[in-house]
Amino acid sequence: MTRMRAVVDQFARFYPANDPRRGGADTQQPIGNVRGELLPGRSAPSPAEPIYFLLHIPKTAGQTIQQHFAEHCAPGVFWRSYHKMRLGRRTSPEDLPDPARARIIAGHNITRSVENLFPGHEIRRILLLRDPLEFHVSYYNWSMMDNIAKGLGTYSFDLHFRALQPNFMADFLLSRWLEIPRRARLLMADEQKHRILNQMLAGFWFVGEHTDCDRVIAAIAPDLGVPPAAPRRNTAAELQAQTGWRLVTSASLSPAMRYTIHARNRLDQALWEHWRKAGFQPAAIDPPPLERGATGSLLGHEILRPWFKLRRFVQRQHGSWLRATRAGEVRFLRADRARDAGQWELAVRHYREALRILPRGPGIWIQYGHALKENGKVAEAETAYRRALRLNPHSADAPLQLGYALKLQGRIAEARTAYLRSALLDPGRSVAREELIGLGWTDEEVEQAIAEMRGTGPLSH
Repeated sequence: MTRMRAVVDQFARFYPANDPRRGGADTQQPIGNVRGELLPGRSAPSPAEPIYFLLHIPKTAGQTIQQHFAEHCAPGVFWRSYHKMRLGRRTSPEDLPDPARARIIAGHNITRSVENLFPGHEIRRILLLRDPLEFHVSYYNWSMMDNIAKGLGTYSFDLHFRALQPNFMADFLLSRWLEIPRRARLLMADEQKHRILNQMLAGFWFVGEHTDCDRVIAAIAPDLGVPPAAPRRNTAAELQAQTGWRLVTSASLSPAMRYTIHARNRLDQALWEHWRKAGFQPAAIDPPPLERGATGSLLGHEILRPWFKLRRFVQRQHGSWLRATRAGEVRFLRADRARDAGQWELAVRHYREALRILPRGPGIWIQYGHALKENGKVAEAETAYRRALRLNPHSADAPLQLGYALKLQGRIAEARTAYLRSALLDPGRSVAREELIGLGWTDEEVEQAIAEMRGTGPLSH
């Protein structure tokens, strides 16, 4: 019995055994066996309606797709997993999608077993991949910027890479989607994993690269009546403006590191090369067998990896206790979910709770300021933005948000100064410049003021 089956079986207590609205017999035989049970008072959607499953490997544009549908779909139509299913953890009906309403199932933690919640429906599985080298660079930059936003420590790219398992994307699919236990994965040869994954992907509706997110949205949008295009979310440029992190690029890595990334991710490389152009015709792809490669270095890496994970953990904690850090991150996640749902009072409460645990997180202070501003507490929002700026003086987003709060209070001269600082810290973005022009300055005046500020050094906080 898989973890997912055991966890989902706990949900039986929410549905009486004689309730006629419980789902029918399973129509598939995936790993695990989720019953198709409906929430009380709901009828299942028409079997003619397809159900979309978006497997979200980190750093493959999944946030852009998910946030677009979360924003435009009716309640319950879009469902996203937020955590792994674990035995013993308190569960509720919200831990699984409502099969009466859900049409898009997405997230890092969905498994093939969840498909049995939708007997009789066409299941359309979607997966976006990324070049392994660019994946590791993007994942590292995101991890560091996320740490900075929470007031945690940063560490080197070398430590980041050594602490991750080889073939991250392949292992992600084998463990999360196919629910293959870690011990079994360690005993499997790459050639066997390659065969399993190729067979799996041949049954998908769409397989492509992370830049195909627009194609995916445009293909699903007419079915659900939502806009066919979406703005980019969670981009490196956006996060860099918020944190001031100096981005690592693949070109900045040493040739030895680039070679090591390729050698330790040959399975990911094969998946990328063979499947990134599959599009809506995965069944037509016939990948060649994976060439046999050396395994000794990979085994040695796995033996040593716990040591690198420990070092990464110590540097990330940066003086915080493990339990406190986890508790703060949980509250931060709850606050973000309340923010996304427009529940601003609840968001304020959760952000405040997160800040009691992680008080040095500039990103949390900025989000706290947003929630306060949406609740009409502009002066308190200003205080939050100033706190974020003190904690991270390299952030271009903090002075930009401070400028908005000052403008709302009619303090135009102070708002101009804040906008100038944002424009100086992030000259590639036009938002702060547009705000200055909106306050009556010309392009020439903005350029002159930025030049003068650059010559006088940092502003006071």
